[in-house]
Amino acid sequence: MRFFKTMLIVLACCGLTAAPASAGDVLTGWTRLGSVYQRTSLTEGNQAMCAALCDDDARCRSWVWTPPGLEDVDGSCALLASTPAPRPSPQRITGLASDIAAQIEAASERPPSAREIAALRATRPGPH
Repeated sequence: MRFFKTMLIVLACCGLTAAPASAGDVLTGWTRLGSVYQRTSLTEGNQAMCAALCDDDARCRSWVWTPPGLEDVDGSCALLASTPAPRPSPQRITGLASDIAAQIEAASERPPSAREIAALRATRPGPH
């Protein structure tokens, strides 16, 4: 059943490749590349403030927090218009917008459709 849940998450996200975490998790030591439409310098900021900026912006799908001193004196928050696959990046922190995480979780709770079951079975070796 875990295999089906994992595949549903992937299918629900149209190919989003997830790091070893669930949809709502904040990933420490990971980043997302591309689709940055806004970068904000936050002198007294943190990853929670970055996540809040993303949740308050209807265009935001994911975010990346870069702590102070890594690239600049201040910390920075990058808001992304998509959900690129997370990549390892020491000291950075990334997450999904709350509404995107909720959609993934909701999709993982429903039973797979007949079409999804057939697609999943086709990927397994041996007789179907």
